Amino acid sequence: MLRLPFLRAKRTTPPLRLFLFATPVATVTTVATVATVIAFATVAALATLAAFASAPLFFTTARAQDFSSGRSPSGSSPSSGSDSQAITNAYRAAEDRLASGAPGSAGGANGANVAATTSTAPPATTLQTGTPTNPEGDAIGVTSRGLALNGTPWTPVMGEFHYARYPEGEWRDELLKMKSGGIDIVATYVFWIHHEEIEGAFDWSGRRDLRRFVETCKELELKVIVRCGPWCHGEVRNGGLPDWLLASGCRVRSDDPAYMEKARVLYTQIAAQLKGLLWKDGGPVVGIQLENEYRGPAEHLLALKRMAIDAGIDVPLYTRTGWPALTSPMPPGEILPLFGVYAEGFWDREMTPMPGNYWAGFRFSTLRSDNNIANEALGRGGVTDEPDTESHPYLTCEIGGGMMSSYHRRILNDPRDIESTTIVKLGSGGVSPGYYMYHGGENPDGLLTTLEENQSAPTTNWNDLPVKNYDFQAPLGAAGQFRPHFHRLRRLHLFVHDFGYLLPGMPVTLPERRPQGKDDTRTLRWSVRSDGHSGFIFVNNYQRLQPMPAREGVQFELNLARDPLNPNPKAGPTKIPAAPLDVPADSAFILPFNMTLGYGVELAYATAQPLCLVESFDGKMRNFFFAEIPGIVPELAITDNTIDGVADAGGRQRKADGLIRITSLKPSQKPALSLRSRNGHGIRIIVLSHADSLNLYKLEWGDEDCVILSPAPVTIAPDQTLTVHTENAEPVKLKIHPSFPQLFPKKKGFLRQAGQFIAWIFREPGREGSIFETLTLPSDQAAAAGAAYLKNEHTAARAKKIRAAGPAREIPLGRAPKPVPAAPTDADFAQAAIWEIELPAPPAPRATTNVTTTAAANATTTAAANVTATAAANVTAAAGGPLLRLHYAGDVARVHLGEKLIMDDFYNGQPLDLPLARYQQELAAGAKLTVSILPLRKDSPVYMADAARPRFGKKAATAELIRAELVQRHTHTLIVKDTDDADKDADDKDTGK
Repeated sequence: MLRLPFLRAKRTTPPLRLFLFATPVATVTTVATVATVIAFATVAALATLAAFASAPLFFTTARAQDFSSGRSPSGSSPSSGSDSQAITNAYRAAEDRLASGAPGSAGGANGANVAATTSTAPPATTLQTGTPTNPEGDAIGVTSRGLALNGTPWTPVMGEFHYARYPEGEWRDELLKMKSGGIDIVATYVFWIHHEEIEGAFDWSGRRDLRRFVETCKELELKVIVRCGPWCHGEVRNGGLPDWLLASGCRVRSDDPAYMEKARVLYTQIAAQLKGLLWKDGGPVVGIQLENEYRGPAEHLLALKRMAIDAGIDVPLYTRTGWPALTSPMPPGEILPLFGVYAEGFWDREMTPMPGNYWAGFRFSTLRSDNNIANEALGRGGVTDEPDTESHPYLTCEIGGGMMSSYHRRILNDPRDIESTTIVKLGSGGVSPGYYMYHGGENPDGLLTTLEENQSAPTTNWNDLPVKNYDFQAPLGAAGQFRPHFHRLRRLHLFVHDFGYLLPGMPVTLPERRPQGKDDTRTLRWSVRSDGHSGFIFVNNYQRLQPMPAREGVQFELNLARDPLNPNPKAGPTKIPAAPLDVPADSAFILPFNMTLGYGVELAYATAQPLCLVESFDGKMRNFFFAEIPGIVPELAITDNTIDGVADAGGRQRKADGLIRITSLKPSQKPALSLRSRNGHGIRIIVLSHADSLNLYKLEWGDEDCVILSPAPVTIAPDQTLTVHTENAEPVKLKIHPSFPQLFPKKKGFLRQAGQFIAWIFREPGREGSIFETLTLPSDQAAAAGAAYLKNEHTAARAKKIRAAGPAREIPLGRAPKPVPAAPTDADFAQAAIWEIELPAPPAPRATTNVTTTAAANATTTAAANVTATAAANVTAAAGGPLLRLHYAGDVARVHLGEKLIMDDFYNGQPLDLPLARYQQELAAGAKLTVSILPLRKDSPVYMADAARPRFGKKAATAELIRAELVQRHTHTLIVKDTDDADKDADDKDTGK
């Protein structure tokens, strides 16, 4: 039997240690020099998160010191939602109950020790929810540990993108961006009111065309989960329920026959849209969500499931949100609960930062429930999981990819918020990250009303949201912008895709000493996921709006049942790393130990974060990519008896205690370590700098996996078209591995798509020692000319003020059940300042010109390939089109095109972006573009970040358009073709074909 590892984290002063004893019984505890009592904590989810059915089984016993004070017998948290010690007590008590399996088994009133022993972890339970197999024989399975694809553990990444909130002509490009970011499953809501605003008049056209959206996902090889409602929320009017339905008098979200009959019509319509596109038919739809944030009896959700199946929606996965708790038990496997976490919410009633217990999202916990989500409607009640939660895999659907601004709470996200909470979910037992939102958008126009959530709506009327804007500060914005956390999450998704399959077989171990509140910055936040031999250490020394100091002198020690790090048991635990390290301030990262590299080689540990691997086509070489953790010098340790020798190392090499350590490494694009396995295969480890790791992509190109280092985002379509997205027309250098001939052994040239200019693309081998080959994409001469034109001060966008602001309005409370300051009405904008935006006329189209160069033009080039370059004749129609970026200060901004409202924004310190290409026809026809800004009062009763507040000086209010700028967006596109095809295309252009 494999045994759990002995693991200890140690600080020099004071020491902090986590023990997992290598005996038939595993115990977890923390020792501190200031402590006089040692207590023990239960390993909270060993039984349910141990492994798939084939994994070894464990016995576990544990003790936990209960830090609670004045806890109620049930251990539930108070309903006030205050940031008191009681919140921490409730979380801790719930974790203890989960670990012990004995609800309410508290000791003395003053927090005596709680002891519990679990029996042998049972085998993973197989769950069957719908037809698992598609016509090609691919099968999706579900167990209590995780998902499986064709029998292999599967950890897909899911991202939310609402089709009706985005122009249908742009879906394909945006879905390709999502795929490049590491998204495997696209989740999307079907908002009933978007399709049947007038009873009996369904609209599935244009941006409301669900079928076309799903077909586009299929083309791009993306899977889909359709969130069917009937009630969705999603910051939509009435949560998506049409006004006519509410006026009918039926009891919505219940088994009322009148309501269920109307819902049946909706489900029948959805089924018709998805006909032939379900997984069982060879389509991409692998699941549906029933209802949303439902807290009634399970029987209602089961009735909706039967209704969906009766309509023909038979899918492998039927899901629901795992919050709030249902009022009656759900039979295991019927409907999978999916969970979430948000760094902070717009919905809270407080006007203070990080109210309630949002801090808990930044600490590792065996609890899955998060009572921060939608607490304005659901409350902040007891912190607990449903009794059957652990019989299901730990899946998420709403890790906050950003946050909207409501009128009364203007949240400003830090990109680290999203990365940190995702790492915490993975380190807490998660096996599939899912984001809401991953891609922002804008609300469609309504026939009878505006379609946003607002306090004046009949229901779901807790908050005022913008009429049009649903950007959500998402990784991909409402205009398709790439945000910094797009890159941070993409880097994390590399790890999930290549190494996440190990996680379902790795239970979670938490240290007994955990943070005692959001202001506890002294306790290191970390967890371990291990199968008893190998695993990962998750560290999160970051919390939103709470500076977390560096933790000096931290050292981890492992003593495993089969311990390659410590072959001599008398030598004591092996230290990782060889010398203590400092955990940097405000950092979050993952460290591996005993990581199998293949060919019998084992990486004992690394003080760098694993990213991905690429194997050579002949199977004789593997390249592993790691990321530098800023503030930590990378160190690698290889188990000596698993290799034949080290061919090359980029740092100091030390051999002792059965390990070969490479220390003092400098991040580089060259291998930090090259070695040979005992059977002659090669392995290289490349430790990239932090900056390079954020530029790393792993994509399929030429029917092979390749890694690309790119200074700008890269997408690759199924037809092998590679596109680089930039904000200038200058040449772009990509670094790729493997080389072009290896990726495309039967292709001899690059052809740049649909262009006006013939040029060469230069391909140069990697510099000495580098595994990357460089591809240089030339500049677009016409596009460059257009960009230069727009930089001319006489043709830049101008903002002409045509009306000054009137007095700032008195801000009333809205009509919500718990009212908050109300957003302005149309009438209030009579006092707005107004600017007219004057855009430059585009340059005249350029004549087609053929330009040829030779390889000699670039002395560093050793090989060249033919390319046709795209040149944009009209800069306003370039791919993606320019953004009009409005820098402003005020309360609310609205943008009109003629009389039509096209975008609005609640000011939170960030500029507002407008994609001009969407309005090219109207602008060409002479429609005026105007910006209206309501004054923001210095004493405004709304919450916004201190950094976002304007400088009022002596002014009582401000409404200012600071500047309007045009941000160009260019695409450099490559299509791989044979040289003969390239020559033929060039001949066609010469002859006018």
